[in-house]
Amino acid sequence: MTADPPAGTPAGQGGDTPAEQPVDTASVVVDAPPDHVWDMVADVTRMGEWSPECTSCRWLGKRHEPVVGARLGGFHKRGWARGLTTNEVEQAERGRSFVFRVRETGVRWGYHLDGDAGTTTLTETRALSSARTWLIRLFGPFTGGVDRHADELRAGMAETLRRIKAAAEAPA
Repeated sequence: MTADPPAGTPAGQGGDTPAEQPVDTASVVVDAPPDHVWDMVADVTRMGEWSPECTSCRWLGKRHEPVVGARLGGFHKRGWARGLTTNEVEQAERGRSFVFRVRETGVRWGYHLDGDAGTTTLTETRALSSARTWLIRLFGPFTGGVDRHADELRAGMAETLRRIKAAAEAPA
């Protein structure tokens, strides 16, 4: 598992494109085909099984499937703080990518898959390039601090991927 590039990496060093640089990434190799792994990460109702901070998700509105434009609600727990975010799917390509944007903060979370019939490299990204950082900093003191939370999110990404890998590789 990797966690590169670190928070604050200048634009142009790593990431997808200059317009959307991931602040954080983590990757894991999963012994399962990309379509199977994608079906797991794109089933947002299972997010509470993977994430140490997001306790559950559910589809909102008319679309209850992983398609561009679909909305989802995420319920989060961090210490004593509890919260709800609304999110919109921005990429949904089976076996390749599932990306959503948090409407309140502008943060983009994504899962990118690369592989063949037997193995998948699954990469989780957290991108802040279009984020409302003023809002994140405003609420930071109430949730233990912005920098500390960013460290927890990076650790949580690695834990999320470990849990997805374990579930994907478990006997049926």
